[in-house]
This record gives sequence, structure tokens and C-alpha cells, in this order.
Amino acid sequence: MQLCIPWYTPGVAKVMVSMPDDLLSEVDAEASRLGMTRSAVLRGFADSALRKRRSNRAASMEALLANPAGHGGAAAERVKATRPTT
Repeated sequence: MQLCIPWYTPGVAKVMVSMPDDLLSEVDAEASRLGMTRSAVLRGFADSALRKRRSNRAASMEALLANPAGHGGAAAERVKATRPTT
């Protein structure tokens, strides 16, 4: 038998977040404007920010890997030049 607690959503982590009152007021205003809960607005903000961060990171990696010769090259030759000859 599973215990049922009113207002508890199973499968969803509960977190406590601290933020300045003015920021919370903005979150609450956005929630009211959209007809959403505070939690839904914060979930949306977190999801959007993390997706954007992943996308930016992937774009940065693609840019770095697009032209590997443009990063100076000659590293192997420099390492070989410092090795003693036997």
C-alpha cells in the first residue's frame, strides 16, 4: 500500500530556493501573467537556460573543431625538438 499525501506530486523532487524578494516578485508576476504556478515558471526558466547553455557549448565546440589547423599546429614538431637524440 502506498501512502497518499495531499498536494504531494510523486516523481518530482522538491527543492528550496533562496532568492531576493524583488526577483521573487518578478517570478510571481510572470506566473500570474501566464496563469502558471511559481514552480512551473521556475522550471521553465531553468529548462530554457540549461538548453541555451548546452546549445552555446555545442556551438563553441563545433567552432573550435571546425579548423584544427588554425590553432597553431606544430606541437608534435616542438615536442620532438626538445627530445634528446641518442
